[in-house]
Amino acid sequence: MTDHRSFARTVIALSLAVLAACAVAVTIKVTSSPISVEPPRVLDQTALEKRVAGEVGGLKKGNPGAYVACPLSIVVKEGTKFDCRVYGDTNPETVFVEITSDQGDLSVSSGG
Repeated sequence: MTDHRSFARTVIALSLAVLAACAVAVTIKVTSSPISVEPPRVLDQTALEKRVAGEVGGLKKGNPGAYVACPLSIVVKEGTKFDCRVYGDTNPETVFVEITSDQGDLSVSSGG
């Protein structure tokens, strides 16, 4: 009976030692290799709205209230589609935009 207890204590002690060694190894691995997380690239809002204004013929200089409104923080990913609104002399116009490359190239088409 004593041999069984002694054996059990030895197995438990050995298991705890292996567990502690694994915990130390994992801790060293996690702390030694920093994780770099880059924020996603997004389209420059001002440049995007100027580009859309240029593609649809620009906004009339005689209308100081005219502007283009596009969604904020569009992630640069090929195939992403979104709409912008052009506000000017008449009713707002919807402009359809698609990102055509991972470099941020755009395809702009008018809704009308």
